Amino acid sequence: MTLHKTKKVILTTFMAFVFLFISFIITLFILGPEFLEAESNAQASDAIILLSSSEERMERAIDLYHDGKANKIILTNSTEHWTKKETVADRGVDEQDLIEEPKATSTFENATLSEEIMKEHNFSSAIVVTSDYHSRRTKMTFDGVYSNDIQLSYSFAESFFNPEDGLTERESETVFTEYVKMIAYWPRLLFV
Repeated sequence: MTLHKTKKVILTTFMAFVFLFISFIITLFILGPEFLEAESNAQASDAIILLSSSEERMERAIDLYHDGKANKIILTNSTEHWTKKETVADRGVDEQDLIEEPKATSTFENATLSEEIMKEHNFSSAIVVTSDYHSRRTKMTFDGVYSNDIQLSYSFAESFFNPEDGLTERESETVFTEYVKMIAYWPRLLFV
């Protein structure tokens, strides 16, 4: 490859990167932080899928369980404190109603590994529980991964995230991180 062609490839690659970065920034401004929050629509289901991370998520899943929305809870990444079988059982959930999934390390793996459990147990519906700020990416991921023969609904726990009163540093970091992850997940979900 000649020096001229090498420079042209480098310049084209750089310009593509700049274009993608600018598109990302414009997307952030157009959609805004409020876009990260999807609507809850919890329906009575066979199971509740609890994504790990926070006490609020766990409490939301337990409330749904006690309200009779489902009689089983799938604990994704059950090695973390808020999705450990013992932690959830200590809050009044029968251990027989808890199904552990200890391997997930990402939202994508939460979806793929919980779908395997759903199929193993012949469950046809589930309520996915996560945090409000994580809801759009979770819904996008689970809807992209799950087959059409399993009905999903969603319930989102309130968190520190409240974009209506201006963004704190933590909220700004969360918005940036969620948008980056959504953009990164999008091509991956095309090939599921």
